Amino acid sequence: MTNGTATIPRTGLRVLFVCMPWASLDMPSLALSTLAPVAESADDVESVCVRYANLPWADYVRAESDGRIGAQEYDDIARGDNLALGEWVFSSALYGLEAPEETAFHRTMTDQGVDLSLASEMYRLAPRFVRDLARSIVEGGYDVVGLTSTFDQNIPSLALAREIKRLNARVVTVLGGANCDGVQGAALHRNFPFLDYVVRGEAELVLPRLLRSLAVDGIAERDEAGRRAALSKITGLCWRTAEGESVATPLGHTMVPMVKVPSPDFSAYFDALATAGVSDALHPKVQVEGGRGCWWGEKHHCTFCGLNGSLMTHRSKPADRVLAEIKDAVERHRVLDIVFADNILDMSYLKTLIPPLGELGWDLRMFFEVKSNLTYAQLRDLADAGVTQIQPGIENLSSRVLRLMRKGVTAWQNIRLLRDCRTLAIWPGWNLLYGFPGESPEDYEPLVEQLDHLVHLFPPERIMPIMLTRFSPYFDDPELGMVNRGPSQLLSTVYRLPEEELGELVYVFDSAPAGISPELAARMVKGIDAWKQAHVGARLVAMEEGAAIRIVDERRRERPREFTLRETWHVVAYRALLKGRSFKALGDRLRDAGVHPGDEAVRELLGVWREAGLVFRDEDNHVALATGLEYT
Repeated sequence: MTNGTATIPRTGLRVLFVCMPWASLDMPSLALSTLAPVAESADDVESVCVRYANLPWADYVRAESDGRIGAQEYDDIARGDNLALGEWVFSSALYGLEAPEETAFHRTMTDQGVDLSLASEMYRLAPRFVRDLARSIVEGGYDVVGLTSTFDQNIPSLALAREIKRLNARVVTVLGGANCDGVQGAALHRNFPFLDYVVRGEAELVLPRLLRSLAVDGIAERDEAGRRAALSKITGLCWRTAEGESVATPLGHTMVPMVKVPSPDFSAYFDALATAGVSDALHPKVQVEGGRGCWWGEKHHCTFCGLNGSLMTHRSKPADRVLAEIKDAVERHRVLDIVFADNILDMSYLKTLIPPLGELGWDLRMFFEVKSNLTYAQLRDLADAGVTQIQPGIENLSSRVLRLMRKGVTAWQNIRLLRDCRTLAIWPGWNLLYGFPGESPEDYEPLVEQLDHLVHLFPPERIMPIMLTRFSPYFDDPELGMVNRGPSQLLSTVYRLPEEELGELVYVFDSAPAGISPELAARMVKGIDAWKQAHVGARLVAMEEGAAIRIVDERRRERPREFTLRETWHVVAYRALLKGRSFKALGDRLRDAGVHPGDEAVRELLGVWREAGLVFRDEDNHVALATGLEYT
């Protein structure tokens, strides 16, 4: 070590970016695919390589376990169903191998009934994998090794950086990614001295200046005063003094304009995939970035959401640029599955991007994260363009709880979207969250009573209490009602750090119980489980028969039923409820059509439809549940 960091032996830097587990196996890292062109354009860089270590890790554990651990088992960890499990697996490579069953994490998880037998095998295999990977990297003669870290990539990346520095202290190690935002990046740099630099925020702004400083005519040749002066000018960078002290420069106020973000280069991933044994279990996809930040969060930050961190401001690329990147990726890599990494769909894309995508005539299968109050016409346009999956911000089916969350949608709008997705063959992935300060049994009882009527709609993937996460309003403002009990105890069993340091490093925190009782939560879970079991084959479909509407109800296989709406005002009323309406708004619609039979008759009909499960009631609003009908 010289002047507080490694020295660089040549002017032209050889740079390697590494994607460690637990990044998805079936698509490239968007971060590294974007940063590789950034580094390649730097004057002081001789070569740039990207290595996908997640693919050989999956091959390695499959071979060593005689096939017991495959892509599915990898994905189970990568999805984060069990907090910190991926971190624990690689903790053996960072801190040293122990008998897995003797670790505090293992004891805690098994006490909760979690089977860690396969994860324990991976825990034993991690040290050798990291050693071999680090040796091959050092033998490759790279000057700078950059690692990206999101969610459970922290400890795998730290373990690799530590081993690289052990083998060759001259190699410069750099860590960046979502796990390095704000105080987290400073804590990582402060507590792990084998990290030479940590980049906080958007690396497109920091990386070129850092690489320039690392060149021979830059930082390695300066005296300490000059070196400090140079590094202090780079915002969002953590670096070390000659004495080893960690210094964090302030985060910059400038955000990267999306027009300045280079088009991603996915070639390294597809080259790695071509030789990966695990590829036989994968259906590769391409990640596309249209925008960053969240336009809804800028106005009304959802109380539980910690995504985006210090980068909430929404920005997006011009639609023609996104279209060109999609066309290039499809033609170059022969992949039709496109995953938009955006936290929320830019609504302007509905007019500027979606129609041209549909006009391509390609059999694209696309994914977007969307706000859940999209209209039927907007969803239909998405479906026509090839959108087959969305992640709508549903989160709950109680309007009052949604207001507590600042979601800006209602329960009946969420139900409407689920119904329209079924009609248009779009699969919506969503979770049902509970445990919000201020929620009450009265918020959930009406839902529990109606769950049996929803089984033909796509059920939530999971039902779970909310987690207290850094950067969320609940974390930043205790007056909102969440009681922070400190860093997650599960993470505390994995990281060997003092609590005050862990409190600045982790993303997830423990909190005091809030919201509904465990008994009601158990009823909710039971109801959702029943929904999932009954969903396959269940349907409630409406069809036009002349001026009438026939509804076929096959939600309960033992007693399918049919309803035929023949009276004109019944047909007008049911069609009006496709959009969802309050009692007053429904009455106004019937009056406009000249078929209002009187308020009492309307109330009676709504009662009959509620009993039959043909409509969903949300406070004073009703929405039709039958799929299949077009409307505007």
